[in-house]
Amino acid sequence: MAYTLEDEFGDIIGKARRGNGLSIGAVAAGAGITEAQLSQMEDYTLKPTEDQVHKIAECLNLNGARLADIAMERWGPAPVPPGYDDALEVFTITADVGGWPVHAYLLVCKATNEAAIIDTAAHPNDVLQKVEETGVNPTSILLTHAHGDHANGLMEIERATGCPTYIHAQEPQPRSTQEFRLLNHGDDVAVGNLSVKTLDTPGHTPGGCSFHTRSTVIVGDALFAGSVGGANISYTDLLSGVKNYLLSLPDDTKLFPGHGPATTVGEEKAHNPFF
Repeated sequence: MAYTLEDEFGDIIGKARRGNGLSIGAVAAGAGITEAQLSQMEDYTLKPTEDQVHKIAECLNLNGARLADIAMERWGPAPVPPGYDDALEVFTITADVGGWPVHAYLLVCKATNEAAIIDTAAHPNDVLQKVEETGVNPTSILLTHAHGDHANGLMEIERATGCPTYIHAQEPQPRSTQEFRLLNHGDDVAVGNLSVKTLDTPGHTPGGCSFHTRSTVIVGDALFAGSVGGANISYTDLLSGVKNYLLSLPDDTKLFPGHGPATTVGEEKAHNPFF
């Protein structure tokens, strides 16, 4: 299969090493390899053996079998089937930001055709074009976090739609044409007949959050298929938020990240090496 995970072996071990506060030398010594070898593995210039994967995983408190499946390209999440929920639809807008794809989403209530625009992918024209193509009626803008690849272009979308913008109360606020509506864990935003609940998933940013309705969660950069976001603020908080508020949901819950393929709670519980 074409391997399309956002994070593969090198990204995963780099995030775990930094999150645990370990040097390249410490992990290399514990795994019985050289610092140069570990650096090359993190940089994708040296493919590890399966035995090396397990030794590195032990040093980093990762699940060795799951990490090996990713390192050897034996696992990827099954595609989310279209029409999986009669009450809603999720449209993905993917744009290139700095050479890397990033996702924004339209979360649509089928009964009313009202929609939430979730993140911007730093390409407001692409988002607005998808709104026009689908014929939905946007009523709110929800930001999972304020990094530029997810929030740049916000003002253009606000001006074009007239929608209020919601962001977590603990998140730094990007440029906007209006006063933000602030959210905390458990707060709901109505999107047509859908009730969209705010879930605290900080760690990548101070107020990073996810948006949950029915069997769908837009997770921003808290979680990627087989990985987690970069713990810029707190590795502990990042893992805790994902475990307590995302992986505690039913296994068939669909997870739509800011980068890479969609996945499910069941897939992540079975295959994500961080848990």
